[in-house]
Amino acid sequence: MPDRSDAAPEIVEPIDLPDRPFTARNLADYHQCPQRFLLSWFVPREELRKFVGGPLALQGAVRQALVDCYRLGGPSEVPPERLVALFGETWDGSVCSDSLEEERLYSLGAKLLREYHATIAAQPQEVLEVDPRLEVECGGHRFVAAADLILREPDGGVNALRWLSTRTPPSAAEIFDSTGWGLLFACLRERYPNEDVSVTMVSLRRGGGHRVRFSDDELEALLRRARRVADRIRVATQFPARPDSHCRLCVARGRCPALV
Repeated sequence: MPDRSDAAPEIVEPIDLPDRPFTARNLADYHQCPQRFLLSWFVPREELRKFVGGPLALQGAVRQALVDCYRLGGPSEVPPERLVALFGETWDGSVCSDSLEEERLYSLGAKLLREYHATIAAQPQEVLEVDPRLEVECGGHRFVAAADLILREPDGGVNALRWLSTRTPPSAAEIFDSTGWGLLFACLRERYPNEDVSVTMVSLRRGGGHRVRFSDDELEALLRRARRVADRIRVATQFPARPDSHCRLCVARGRCPALV
């Protein structure tokens, strides 16, 4: 008979999380605050909207306008006025702090798109995929990453782009140390085996970016980091909160027991 006395150890099973792949954001959330990771998996979309804010709304609307533009044939087929109109269709200024921020960010978004269009429209581009979802399996875990655009470059390589409207985009060194960019590279290599793959951060504010290729050693170090965090998540029985300054913008703060 099993020992059911008070002295018997309690057997605690790991939490049965939904069977879906991990994103780099999931891994970062768990590293920062396990409770944030756990709750963020179950936060409804309407609650997420409260924590968007103006800059993130700008990033989302600019990105969606460019994605829609490429689905319509790209800047060579879509005039700049139509590109700005696509931006306006997605832009949600109601999440801005006030009307001044709303007007400023809308004007900035239109400006960034016009400048990008003027730079790219005359350049031939071979588009392979628009807004794809990429996956890779590693160490018994599935990881997912998203690219905004995948191109066949003139040098023959396959290049996954992400457009950023942030004021301070990541440096090349920060990209090489980023689990998110490393996962994108690994997923792209899985999708296009035996190809010369690369990933590119395009800074819309600066009109440039960084195209990088991870060496096998660099990529393995990042994937090892991702596997370690995923391993801990899958066997975790507790997800403690770690209150700190990040709580102010946490998407799960309305449900967090540490803030009740």
